[in-house]
Amino acid sequence: MRPTKLMNHLSQDEVKQRMKASRDRDQFRRWQSIFLTGKGLQADMVAEYVGTTKGTIHQWIYLYNHDGPEGLTLRGRGGRRSGFLSLDEERALLAQVLPLTGKGRIASALAIKTQIEEKIGRRVSKDYLYDILHRHGWQKVMPYPQHSKTDTEELEEFKKNLRSWWQAPRKGSAKKMQGR
Repeated sequence: MRPTKLMNHLSQDEVKQRMKASRDRDQFRRWQSIFLTGKGLQADMVAEYVGTTKGTIHQWIYLYNHDGPEGLTLRGRGGRRSGFLSLDEERALLAQVLPLTGKGRIASALAIKTQIEEKIGRRVSKDYLYDILHRHGWQKVMPYPQHSKTDTEELEEFKKNLRSWWQAPRKGSAKKMQGR
């Protein structure tokens, strides 16, 4: 088996320094494979030492040879790849709905979903809507325990009078069912 050749982007000491400076295991393994290949080991032996496959070693060497040291740096995919609206657009949309909720009206999910669909120009799922609401700290709308225009004195008076109408049943007053 012929040995794998490396381009001379970095010296062995520089590769060793990058190997020591790596912050996570995956990055360390990539630099370790380049270091061991530079020492003259074949790809199958390097794969055994590093703990990966021979194909992965060849792929890392290819990236190093063609892209240089930058080819081995790990790049995260990042988030929000499937968002229809940016965070600022979502905030602006929910800010339009917020004044309605302060006036005693209930913001229904269907109304917010309709506004989102009009802005985007396509249909969205309920999951997308609830993800937006959760992302911005909105919670499920629950009804108020009492109406905002309720007179508390009348309510207390009603509670006092209601007790006189309703009494708990007495223990001995219920008729027993016979023969069953």
